[in-house]
Amino acid sequence: MKTKRILSALFILLASTATFAQINFGVRAGAAATTFANRGDITDNNNVTLSPVVGAFLDLPLSKSFFLQPEVNYLRKGRSDESTELSTIAKADFMIHYLQVPVLLQYRDDHLMDNHKYAFYISAGPYAGFALGNQLKPNNSLNLADSNKTDFGASFGVGFQKPLFSKNIRFDLRYDMGIAEIANQPSDYRTKALSLTIGIVL
Repeated sequence: MKTKRILSALFILLASTATFAQINFGVRAGAAATTFANRGDITDNNNVTLSPVVGAFLDLPLSKSFFLQPEVNYLRKGRSDESTELSTIAKADFMIHYLQVPVLLQYRDDHLMDNHKYAFYISAGPYAGFALGNQLKPNNSLNLADSNKTDFGASFGVGFQKPLFSKNIRFDLRYDMGIAEIANQPSDYRTKALSLTIGIVL
């Protein structure tokens, strides 16, 4: 119930902020491939788990081509077939549910939108991921509350925007790299996620 209230409040805040001139509000949904890896190890992409991604975003124009894009997203990050320090199960899928709030700087050539009705863009920025809970599969009764810590990291992405039925549709490919250590893991793990989403600017 508490989580639903937090989500509702954040979505209402985004929607109400979008009522100001030149600020656009949108929603996005898709899927993410996630894992845990040692700090700085961008090549370890093993033991991947899949997660839905849903969220909302704002477009705040800074200039003709630069936009500030704060978002509120839900996704689950984890590592499959992995031991935890506290688990009596030899191998288990360990996942943490996050409410992730990135603040991205986006470069988009809106001249392309004016002339060709489409635009490519790149984006980057920090994020904070607030842990909502964790999950072990197979389930057991161990308390892994120490894992519910705030995750921090950086997001990097590319995307494509095109009008469709009087709305702007976005296809977004994004890579997240966490910098906060995950508790109750047998190694110095951080989160990683590669997501593909479709969004609509309302």
